[in-house]
Amino acid sequence: MKHIIFTFILITLIGCTKEGDINLSSQLVGKWKWIESSGGIDGRTETPASTGNAVTIEITRTTIKTFINGKLESEMNYEIQSGSSIRTTEKTDLIVYENGTIHSVLIEGNSLVLFEECYDCFQQNYLKD
Repeated sequence: MKHIIFTFILITLIGCTKEGDINLSSQLVGKWKWIESSGGIDGRTETPASTGNAVTIEITRTTIKTFINGKLESEMNYEIQSGSSIRTTEKTDLIVYENGTIHSVLIEGNSLVLFEECYDCFQQNYLKD
């Protein structure tokens, strides 16, 4: 009987993730092609054409890999959290990277927008590949 109760408690604890985290995680997973970045103190816009770089990101449930012109440039672990953002007064979905960088996230259809959580920073727009 103790084993049954322990197993039930363990399954309950493992299953205690927020439904929003699961939904966002499943929407994030895949390959994303960079379309443009905009922002900065000068309000500039950068694109693959203006930078000469084709950027893609591959997102799994735990890592984000960044490829520039087909070459792996970085791989970082991340967690999805709900928290405060400089963009809104409401709680929002955040990607918190292992190095402390934070992006707020917006997904609409096959479009992904990552907002750097700092003033005069960039927003990066991607399309699902």
